[in-house]
Amino acid sequence: MRYIKSLVTLLLLLLLIENSGRSQIVQDSSLAIILERAYSLLDNNPNEAERLFEKAISLEPMNVVYRRQLGYLYNSLQKYDLALRQFYFAESLNSSDTIKLQIAYTYSLMGQKEKAEKILKELESSSSQDIREKAKMELGGNKDQPSHWWTHIYTAAFYDTRWETSFLQTDMKSGYFLTDDKILSGFGFIMLSGDARSHGGLAPVIISDNSLIFGLGINIKPLEGFQINIQDGLAFDLIAEAALSKPKNDFRAVAIYSYGIYPKFTYNSGFKTPYTPFADIYTSVGYYSRYQNSIWYLQGRFGYRIIEASYTAFDIYSKGNLVRDTGKEFYNNLVEGGIGIQVIPNIEWGVYLSAEYDVGQYLNYIGSPNPYKRYYSMYRFFIIFERSF
Repeated sequence: MRYIKSLVTLLLLLLLIENSGRSQIVQDSSLAIILERAYSLLDNNPNEAERLFEKAISLEPMNVVYRRQLGYLYNSLQKYDLALRQFYFAESLNSSDTIKLQIAYTYSLMGQKEKAEKILKELESSSSQDIREKAKMELGGNKDQPSHWWTHIYTAAFYDTRWETSFLQTDMKSGYFLTDDKILSGFGFIMLSGDARSHGGLAPVIISDNSLIFGLGINIKPLEGFQINIQDGLAFDLIAEAALSKPKNDFRAVAIYSYGIYPKFTYNSGFKTPYTPFADIYTSVGYYSRYQNSIWYLQGRFGYRIIEASYTAFDIYSKGNLVRDTGKEFYNNLVEGGIGIQVIPNIEWGVYLSAEYDVGQYLNYIGSPNPYKRYYSMYRFFIIFERSF
């Protein structure tokens, strides 16, 4: 009798599991149908679309996408209080500057300018250039006339064990878009480079350059990720003897392509281990008149976002570099590979701290003698600041 009861109990459990699975399948199917119809009615019948999105959220209340879409719909129907409720709920589930921007827009539509401006001013320091531009545009009060001025700053200080010295490179450009599509712009620039051993260091002069350069240029961005920089300026040698320190003409024409897929950062009040992959590529081909040389550079990286805590992130990555030039200088013809770690202290600062270990090989060096071994290894430690305004 005991075995019969056990068998009946087991059959009832299996029946419950089967019915539960069928119920979940039906619910998933029902949700897909609701969403398909809701999206199709956004333009023609927004009131019915509203009801359907509310139904979808009742079935899946923690879905950020549905809540954001319902918030957009409420705004279009001038139901601003309901829109704010959805945006704030979505923000609590997955904080992002995109949602914060929608909250600011909603406050503006409600006439609550002070609340909107407070959020927009915070978004002016967003890690996303698009968000920063939209926030500045909204604060300027004229969406049809965005600012054509731009500024880009890149500074890198690093120590390289191959050359046993520290280096500094700074490039600051400030320009103005000459076309409304922002394809063509003119700019002025200042460039500074040097090392801690201006005399007698291991590094060849061309590596650190030790110069101050300023001048004018044009920038062309015909495609996403692709740009052409043409600039002409005066270069001042920072370590040459006084008799040789007259400024020299420095003309550069460089084509650059860069593309990256990066983890979407979200604020975390605690400690998070997302293990999100990222990858990027950077390549440039340019002519440099002062060196009478053309140089091609290629770098690729692949890594993972390991840790996120508050506004801080920690990454690990592998990388590869390839450098070639027409002058056959040994330091411009090499291949490298290595691993690195990167700490972003605050995602909004534009500051990056990294350490790398690389091994490399000089490919050929017909143009200048190579006083070093063909194969080498090195450590590099970087502090980088990069921001666009």
